[in-house]
Amino acid sequence: MRIETDYLIIRNFELKDEKDLREYMLQRIDAEFEGYPDFKKEKSKEEIKFRAESDEFFAIELKETHKVIGNIYLGKREFNNRELGYVLNENYQNKGYGTQASKAIVEYAFEQGVHRVYAECAPQNIASWKVMEKIGLKREAYFRKNVYFHLDLEGNPIYWDTYVYAALNPNDK
Repeated sequence: MRIETDYLIIRNFELKDEKDLREYMLQRIDAEFEGYPDFKKEKSKEEIKFRAESDEFFAIELKETHKVIGNIYLGKREFNNRELGYVLNENYQNKGYGTQASKAIVEYAFEQGVHRVYAECAPQNIASWKVMEKIGLKREAYFRKNVYFHLDLEGNPIYWDTYVYAALNPNDK
């Protein structure tokens, strides 16, 4: 799969993307939202292989430099739904790339006949839900204490509330 926007190429991951993937994944170890505490430098070979074989994870490549600056996720769910997710290298956030990539992948999903695309985020993750609103997803739900990203000092989950945003395929009746 390959989608081109004004500034980005959204495509399948390739093994050569390992260095760029490792760079932004190491930034996520202690991230407030969706941290990856078990990700280590040594794990990048395994992770790039997994993503290169996946039909749900896509690389976000900056056209100008051909650097992979993040990933976009389009997870397959029941009833012809897809779950949208995105992660950007911290050095490329707040430049509109997340919005551009998300809009393009949602349009692609609808062109492929997907019925509904949804995404979840913590209410405190303002940047994330603003992206969802910019690309036309509507807030449908507020779930209380339904996910966790971190554990407390005793190993217990620290639960977060989430917003659920979604859009329906405009071509569906």
